[in-house]
Amino acid sequence: MATPSVTATSRPYGLFALIALACPLYVIMIVNALTTRAGGGEDAFGNAFEALFVTTGLWILLAIMVIVAAVTGAMPRWAAVAAVVLIPLSGAAAFVAIDMCSRNMPAAVAFPALLPPILVGYAYWTRSKPLHDRLPPQQASLLAWGAVLALSLLPMMLASVY
Repeated sequence: MATPSVTATSRPYGLFALIALACPLYVIMIVNALTTRAGGGEDAFGNAFEALFVTTGLWILLAIMVIVAAVTGAMPRWAAVAAVVLIPLSGAAAFVAIDMCSRNMPAAVAFPALLPPILVGYAYWTRSKPLHDRLPPQQASLLAWGAVLALSLLPMMLASVY
């Protein structure tokens, strides 16, 4: 199966704008995960609603970034199919990990902290001809989506044990 080549030489300003929108949500999600505790008192519902809103918004932006990158850049077809499955799975894993943080497992913040940079990096790689020349599409896609799969399944498996 042929992989489309990256021909765009323009800078991905749209991707940069989406990244700028996602950064505050990313920071708020991490801070919220680290400061929310089980039985968090009278504002526990407000904190849970904020976590839901912020994390959902962030994952919607991440999905848009990957979609835009797939349309305007070069991504193997199988990677696009993997993205359709793995982006929602990674969002669910982020919620599981944030819940784990609220149950006094602060190390679980590593999962939602690592997933967005991988997705953003892959979206940028998809649009970048110099990066395509250094790291071929099959290898880059396998590396990125393999990492997303692992970081999505691990919190779910850990949450079922603890």
